[in-house]
Amino acid sequence: MGRMLLLLGVVPLLLAGCYNDPRLAVSGTVRFKGHALDQGRIEFHPPGGKGSLSGTGIHDGRYHIPQANGLAPATYEVKIFSYGTKGAKVAGDMPGEPGKGFKERIARKYNLATELRADVKPGNTTFDFSVD
Repeated sequence: MGRMLLLLGVVPLLLAGCYNDPRLAVSGTVRFKGHALDQGRIEFHPPGGKGSLSGTGIHDGRYHIPQANGLAPATYEVKIFSYGTKGAKVAGDMPGEPGKGFKERIARKYNLATELRADVKPGNTTFDFSVD
């Protein structure tokens, strides 16, 4: 009985040591009109929509995705968003509908119609972007 309990305790440890997580931590900076982007979100979309997307907040021009939420090696579409926090909010589609929030500050070519790519691979996990 004691041996069985010992084996049940050791086997999971051995299996955990065999597990090799291919995900990589990713980090970098984002500049907006020449300055560190104060706040926003960055998303890495997998090629062909196959795989998991990952993203994180941007604070003071920096972002970091830890390995636990990281990216498997591949070339990703990168989307950057940042909503203005001053000025008028965007109106709703229907009269009387609440507004949708503040207006997107980043050009569509960096988010909804992104032209940005990141080739994530071991040794290449820092990506700096400059957007307008």
